[in-house]
Amino acid sequence: MILALTMGYLCPDQPFNGIVHSVFRRSVNITTDLKETPWVSLLDDTLPATPTAYQCNFRSQKDLTTIINVGDKVFMRGGVIRICSSSAQAINTLAATNWSQAPPLSLINKKRIKNNILIAEEILTKHVSEKEKQPLHSVCKYIQHLGLITPICIYSFPEQITENIGYGKGLTPSGDDFLLGVLAVLSGLSQIHLEAATAYQRFQLHVPQNISKTTDISAHYLSLALSRHFSKPVQWLVYYLFTATDRPTMEAAITTNLNIGSSSGADTIAGIVYCINELLLS
Repeated sequence: MILALTMGYLCPDQPFNGIVHSVFRRSVNITTDLKETPWVSLLDDTLPATPTAYQCNFRSQKDLTTIINVGDKVFMRGGVIRICSSSAQAINTLAATNWSQAPPLSLINKKRIKNNILIAEEILTKHVSEKEKQPLHSVCKYIQHLGLITPICIYSFPEQITENIGYGKGLTPSGDDFLLGVLAVLSGLSQIHLEAATAYQRFQLHVPQNISKTTDISAHYLSLALSRHFSKPVQWLVYYLFTATDRPTMEAAITTNLNIGSSSGADTIAGIVYCINELLLS
């Protein structure tokens, strides 16, 4: 039996039945019969914690695709998730701890934010320039490189960003990851910044109209974002951009996000930096 180490704050504690939606070397996605939690993930503890995921140490399993198949039946009873595969797997969630969520934002200090954004942009552009093997010395240049659409003014027509949904390669396309970063900022600011709250509400209306253009996995994370739920690294990066007073804290938060996926972390950071620049620093 595998022990779940952490669990997201939206993970169910009631019984459910489900099936394996998708399986990768170190993660499994499950669709459930629960209305409130229709999607649950089992992730290796080296992957970022999310609100609907249990983190486990899967390294002893080597490659989950060799022992679990799409369509395998799943059920949870008494806090134990059982996957009815050719090599039956059981995950005990009873001892899993909740990961810490970032506190709500309560203050906008533009001088502090500007300093932290400069650090974020410096680290991000160095990372993507090296990866893409070409100079991309600003977040704006990186957004152009990705081929993403942004409005002339985020206040006038923020919904234009939803045209990027599904644009790009991978399980979570670049356009979706960028939008996720934008939504993380708007959600975090919505209690203390009227324009951010208004823009976030407009996204809540328009994202569902385009969400079918992307992958099931990406649609799941966008749906969570529309209800103010984000992964642990994204939550804390937004929080530190507004509150951190030292460079090491920012460097650690940015690096953690850059390590997510092939480019998902970088694309999400680009959305976060873009949104803060547009809302507060332009």
